[in-house]
Amino acid sequence: MQEPLPSIARVYDAVLTLQACAGSVSGSAITDSQLSSCNFLLDKNWGRGLQIVDQGGVRCFEAESSKRRVFQVQGKSASDHYLVFPEHYCSCQAFFFEVVGRSEAPFCKHQIAAKIADTYKRCPVTVVPDHVLTQILLEA
Repeated sequence: MQEPLPSIARVYDAVLTLQACAGSVSGSAITDSQLSSCNFLLDKNWGRGLQIVDQGGVRCFEAESSKRRVFQVQGKSASDHYLVFPEHYCSCQAFFFEVVGRSEAPFCKHQIAAKIADTYKRCPVTVVPDHVLTQILLEA
């Protein structure tokens, strides 16, 4: 029996992991070929996710005891922020319509931004007590 093809999400995760490892070992930046691969896999959301990271629009909150992590990613306006678990969830409408509802994309731009920022250490990590992280999750 033939093994099923990996999902785009797994390929994307593998590409980012390889890029991060290559960059940390060689000290080099992402190559044009690597950027092109991600752009092909993730279409318009890749570029939009990169813009969010470049603008410093990603924050990470880590619970002190449990080490659980959640990301807060900025939306179009300064007052819009979305709760993001990079591989699984975003509180934005595009996630529900494009990713979950119509399966048009494997991730929304906020998930991509959170994953890029986390992989490349491009977001501040704020350590908070577990009850504060719980409050952040409840308010989303």
